[in-house]
Amino acid sequence: MAENIIHLVLARTPDAPAGTKGISLFLVPKILPDGTRNDLRCVSIEHKLGIHSSPTCVMSYGDEGGAKGWLIGPEMGGMRAMFTMMNNARLNVGLQGVQIAERATQQALYYAKDRVQVKAIIEHPDVRRMLLRMKTLTEASRALLYYAAGQVDRARLGEDDAKVRADLLTPLAKAYGTDIGCEVASIGIQVHGGMGFVEETGAAQHYRDARIAPIYEGTNGIQAADLVGRKLAGDGGVGLASLIADIRAEAKDARLLSLVDLVEECAADILKADMDDRLAGSYAFLTMTSVMTCGWLMERQLRVAEAGIAAGEGDPAFLKAKTVTARYYLATMIAEAFGQAAAVKNGAELLYVLSSEELAA
Repeated sequence: MAENIIHLVLARTPDAPAGTKGISLFLVPKILPDGTRNDLRCVSIEHKLGIHSSPTCVMSYGDEGGAKGWLIGPEMGGMRAMFTMMNNARLNVGLQGVQIAERATQQALYYAKDRVQVKAIIEHPDVRRMLLRMKTLTEASRALLYYAAGQVDRARLGEDDAKVRADLLTPLAKAYGTDIGCEVASIGIQVHGGMGFVEETGAAQHYRDARIAPIYEGTNGIQAADLVGRKLAGDGGVGLASLIADIRAEAKDARLLSLVDLVEECAADILKADMDDRLAGSYAFLTMTSVMTCGWLMERQLRVAEAGIAAGEGDPAFLKAKTVTARYYLATMIAEAFGQAAAVKNGAELLYVLSSEELAA
C-alpha cells in the first residue's frame, strides 16, 4: 500500500541505564536508502474488539542479524521525544471520543424517530432522557476539546498563560472526551433496544470503536495521575487556580459556583496528601474538574443562545436546543460531579485496606 513504511521505535542503546531514562528513539524504515529490505517484519495481526480498519500488529526486529535505525534527538532522550508526539495525540484522541459520541447520537436520534412502539419511541420519556443525555454530553465534551485546542493555538502565538492552560486542559480533554465517547456509544445501544445488540444496526460498532480511546495515548488513569502530579503539584496549583479564577469571574449558576468551591477544596487536600492518597483520588478529581470546566463553557453557550433568541438571530430550533442541553448539563451533570468528592477525600483509605491477595480472593 506504500513504497516505504517508517517505524518510530523506542529502544535501549548498549550500556544505557535501566528504566525509562535509558530509552532512545529511532527511525527504522522498512526499506533502507539503498533500496534493500531492512531486518524487520510483521509477525502477527492482532484480533481486536474494534477499530478493525486500523490494524495493530506485532513487529520483530533483528531476526537476521540486526535492523538498522537512525537516532532521533539525543541518546536516552526517547521518552521526551515520544511525549512531544503523544501530547498532540492526546487531544486528537479526546476528539475521537467526541466524534464517535456525535455519530452515535445522530444514529440513535434517527432510529428513535423511525422506530414505532404504539408511537415513535422518541416520544417515550425514558428514550428522551437517554437522547438528551447523549446530546448534552457530546456538546459539553466538544466544548472542552475546542477550548483546549484554542489554548494550544494561543500558546503557539506566544501567549505564556495559554501554554499553562493548554497543559492543564490536555489530560481533561483526553480523559473526559473518551469517557464520554464510551458512555454515549453505550447509551446509543440502549436506545436501539435489542436491535442495538445486533450488528446489523451498526450501533454496537460505535461502542467497540470507542472503547480503545480511554486506553491508548496514555490510559485515562495516567491522565489523572498527570493532572494531580505534574500539572497540579508541579506548580503548586497555580495553573488550576487561574482556571478557577476565570470561571468564578464569569459564572452565574449557583450549582456551578458550588462545584468550583468543591474542586478548589479537593485540590488543596490533594496537594497536602501523600502519593498513594493523591493517586487514589486522582480519577475522581479529574472528572470533577472536567465537569466544572464543561459547565462553565456550557453556561457561556447558554448566554449566547438566549441572546440570539432574544434578538431573533440564528436558527431558532438550534438555539432552543442549545438552551435545553446547557441547562440539562448544569442541572444534572454538575450534581453528579459532587458525588466524586468523596472518592477524592477518601483517597487510599479503602483502596489499601485489602492486601493484593485479599483483593483477588
